[in-house]
Amino acid sequence: MSPSPRNCGAWEPLCWGRRPSFRPPPPLVCPKCQLPLHREARNCGRQVTTTVGQVRLTRDYGGCPQCRQWHFPADARWGLYPKAPASPRVQETAAEAVLKMPCAEAHKSLPRLGGCPLSAAGLHREALRQGARAQALRQADLDLTTTLQGVTQLSRQATPPPRPFVLIIQMDAWNIHERDGWGESAALRQRGQEPARWHWVYTATLFRLDQRGHTASRRPVITERGYVATRAGLDSFERQVYAETLRRGLGEAAEVLVAADGAIWIWNLVENRFRLATQRVDLYHVKQHLWSVANELHAQDRVEARAWLRPLFHQLKRKNDGATQVLESLKELLRAKENLTPAQQEKLAKEIGYFTTHAERMDYAHGRRQQQPVGSGAVESTCRQYQVRFKRAGQFWSLAGDESLLALETLSRNGRWQELFPHND
Repeated sequence: MSPSPRNCGAWEPLCWGRRPSFRPPPPLVCPKCQLPLHREARNCGRQVTTTVGQVRLTRDYGGCPQCRQWHFPADARWGLYPKAPASPRVQETAAEAVLKMPCAEAHKSLPRLGGCPLSAAGLHREALRQGARAQALRQADLDLTTTLQGVTQLSRQATPPPRPFVLIIQMDAWNIHERDGWGESAALRQRGQEPARWHWVYTATLFRLDQRGHTASRRPVITERGYVATRAGLDSFERQVYAETLRRGLGEAAEVLVAADGAIWIWNLVENRFRLATQRVDLYHVKQHLWSVANELHAQDRVEARAWLRPLFHQLKRKNDGATQVLESLKELLRAKENLTPAQQEKLAKEIGYFTTHAERMDYAHGRRQQQPVGSGAVESTCRQYQVRFKRAGQFWSLAGDESLLALETLSRNGRWQELFPHND
């Protein structure tokens, strides 16, 4: 039975005596200004590199009367970049691969895994492009920290637990190998300047105390945490740490604890941004300072050194005023100068200064009772995790290259990968 015009349903556009409706293409709109473009041409071709090979696309373009630029609106919708051949999936594959291995290795491995058909140079360019996007997202967060409305916006991204919690911040730094002044080493040395090769990467990790626990084998583990790593200097690092703490619940924390080694730049940063925070110097580093005294006093005799250290370590970890007791013990030793060599006196004076500076940061007995960390092992581990990629044998970096990849790696570690590649949602 033939369908009639009344009961044809989905066949409605094909009913006899009626023409199919024609819908005109939507107007071209500027991706920046959202204003109609003056269309100049239709069906302009473009080759795109995808995971299945080369694909040819056609799209229209036009000029914006306000920003006075030419645009392909379809390119913006598809996630394509001017003069860059990679599709969004290839962009992501390139970024992920270069985070794990050098471009030359990734270029050889990816084709076997059904991945990215780009050369080593293409992978490098694409990773730098995605790193620049990660830096732009990071900069947008830093801009928010300069206004009350922006701070509020960052704080709203936090998901704190219903009960009061302790926010823990740990900071440290490690060196990255950059070859400065390519080809200028001889000239620099003639002027009495040694070429710089190693530069600081400032690093932080932060988490809530309730996110810290142990596996079944009693190995320490942190279920969720935030990361910061940058070569952009201390000022930028300070702002990045502040932004990430806001995203992790700084505004709702009942207590903030900063645990780190004795580096003065860390405690200056804490005074600038987290003045009300509890400060704790890493117990392992304090023990190292005491070991240096023991080795000086007992001529590297490990048995005697351990016997001298045992009561001091007990005071540090178990007594409420343990740091004060240790400091008094060191001062008492120094007062008996006739029994000490000049080198021993110098070592004692140096470590007395260290304990005087940090005594208020050595509340280990209180920290242990509160089940808080008394060391900075989490950030030490974080530094090592970054170094797995950035300190391979024979690697040299440029500031532009390492900062782009550091921003990309940190964005991934912070669980924000989908902000660069929303097609995964």
